Amino acid sequence: MLLNGSRDARIGAMMPAIDSIMRAMRKDYAGVNYEGAIHGFLRAQDDPATGASADAGPANLAATRDAWPRTVAFLKKNLGVR
Repeated sequence: MLLNGSRDARIGAMMPAIDSIMRAMRKDYAGVNYEGAIHGFLRAQDDPATGASADAGPANLAATRDAWPRTVAFLKKNLGVR
């Protein structure tokens, strides 16, 4: 699982290659690049003290609302938690 903010250009640029490698290895994998969100969007979702990322607040919050349930489902599935 790779959950990334699109404003993290370094990781975003690597995502197509990562997706291809994971498919080639037949891994159960999901990657999401959240439009407008920053690196560390979960931490910074509504923190006005993040400086340059303050303008990404709505995108960070939208990414968090989608990413958090995905993360919990991933952990439950892969750790066998009910």
